[in-house]
Amino acid sequence: MRRFGILLAAMAVALAVSIGVASGSGHSVTARNYHFTAKTITVHKGDKVTWTSAQGKHSVTLANGSLNKVIKKGQSASKRFQHTGTFRYYCRFHKDLGMRGKVVVE
Repeated sequence: MRRFGILLAAMAVALAVSIGVASGSGHSVTARNYHFTAKTITVHKGDKVTWTSAQGKHSVTLANGSLNKVIKKGQSASKRFQHTGTFRYYCRFHKDLGMRGKVVVE
């Protein structure tokens, strides 16, 4: 019976990862080649998201104005999300190329 519980828990984690639901309090997004990976990330209230530039110069600009930071290759910007909702962000240098994303806070 214990093995079944462990297997069920492992399957739940695998499912959460496959549908883009992050777990824990720290989550990462990478800026590279005019896009963010993951484009949409789902986190819990109180979690922190860190954006890191893997290539080039980008910005992390939240549409609500709560974050607007330039990051170059190897640099990061972070924000802790204290409220539920959907928070849209973009790179102000590459927004017209579709470099946008969103953080969904549950």
